[in-house]
Amino acid sequence: MTRRKNNLNEAPEIPSTIRILIVDDEPEMLLNYQRLLGRVGHECLTSSDPAQVGELLSRHQPDLVITDLMMPGGSGMEILERVHQYDAHLPVIMVTAHGSIDNAVLAMKNHATDYLTKPFAVEELLGRIQEAVSRRLLERGAHAPSPDKKHKNPWLRKIIGASPALQAAVNLACQVARTDANVLIVGESGTGKELFARLIHHVSRRHQEVFVPVDCVSLPHNLLESEMFGHHKGAFTGASVDKMGLFQFAHRGTLFLDEIGELPLALQAKFLRVLQERRFRPIGGCHEIDVDVRVVAATNSDLEQAVREKTFRCDLFYRLNVVTLRIPPLRERREDILLLVQHFLKQFTRTVDLPVKSFTPEALECLSHYSWPGNVRQLQNVVERSIALALGERIGVEDLPEELRSLGSNGASSAPAKPLFSEKFQLIGDFERDYLIKLLLENHCNVSQAAQTAGCHRRTLYRMVKRHQLDLDAIRRQPPAGKADPVECAEEEPPFFLSTGSP
Repeated sequence: MTRRKNNLNEAPEIPSTIRILIVDDEPEMLLNYQRLLGRVGHECLTSSDPAQVGELLSRHQPDLVITDLMMPGGSGMEILERVHQYDAHLPVIMVTAHGSIDNAVLAMKNHATDYLTKPFAVEELLGRIQEAVSRRLLERGAHAPSPDKKHKNPWLRKIIGASPALQAAVNLACQVARTDANVLIVGESGTGKELFARLIHHVSRRHQEVFVPVDCVSLPHNLLESEMFGHHKGAFTGASVDKMGLFQFAHRGTLFLDEIGELPLALQAKFLRVLQERRFRPIGGCHEIDVDVRVVAATNSDLEQAVREKTFRCDLFYRLNVVTLRIPPLRERREDILLLVQHFLKQFTRTVDLPVKSFTPEALECLSHYSWPGNVRQLQNVVERSIALALGERIGVEDLPEELRSLGSNGASSAPAKPLFSEKFQLIGDFERDYLIKLLLENHCNVSQAAQTAGCHRRTLYRMVKRHQLDLDAIRRQPPAGKADPVECAEEEPPFFLSTGSP
């Protein structure tokens, strides 16, 4: 028996509601599964007869199977084998009260995705479900064409960087954009979470519709419900006209909820219902409004900790967190600093009449060794400030902020000295990496031409590229220094300003 496959020209779809087949010989357990999983919007198909599994798989095509290990009518291992014959990539979570290392090892050897021992917490079950579905999404796209080849989208060029960590995030963003799955973007302040949300929107099938960003921090809590869901005239004091809510405004498009962790607890239940039912009722209204909205949320706080502290609803967290997209901080992708500096230098000098053309090697070394707690946003501000204060054509260490100047010309700061050869190899490696990126940019990523410029064989250059894990396709998307690129530096979409008047 084979599972129905998507057309090769279609992107695989993961529904916002996960369809789960649950097999357990205890009727009370099946009812508990339906109650708990249905509360967070999942669709549950239950059976106490292992012999029905084949028919249920064929008829309902679930996204996930949860099965008990020990049952009178058949074992979980038999069900696992039947599921694997049906679809080798369909995730299976094994649940048993007879937990042992031997059973866990045997289940994993037979291709189980995960293993739970009774009793278990609801949060643990929901977390395992989310992990299993996310993993399947990754496996489906493991052999897909790279995003820059599959999606000729200018928004890919707005994300500057060639590091493996950043490219992994870009690949996952483009991959999940092909579905309507909710995405939770996590990352420190200044890493570019909204930029990735816009990338997901512009690569998705909704790219011709509106992208609506909402800052959950800046909106007063007493106005947030009205802004999100709208209100009818006379619903409360001051409601002199009907107002369209942002959920309705974003119909068929993408709604980006920035800093979702700041959402008031009183409103979280209403948000959950909209995500589950795809409908809502405006304040003061009598009828519900249907909406088709892709929701992308972002946070720089620990939502799992907020769930444990009961300041954020567990069911809303798992509803938003179908796929997690982590944006790496700048200190984890230092090889991108040079690219970003060149990008911002070109961006800020294009519209002003200033003689600044470059940074000195000493200044670039300070920039490369700084920890950047404010990430890309802080680097952008530093470059703009340095351009404004520089007196000549080159920006030197003296033009940098005090916290960067204190690093000194060797970037040592107050860190203890390393062993001689360790420090030597580190400096040589940093020089090679920065030199390679600059060389490839100046030669339009033509390796033969770059090797000729460097005075070495092209095979030597390829070995250096491989050693430093540079992504040639990502570098190729970056324009050479000093050349205008209207696509990369195009103006951002105007922000969506919130108003208290009529829509």
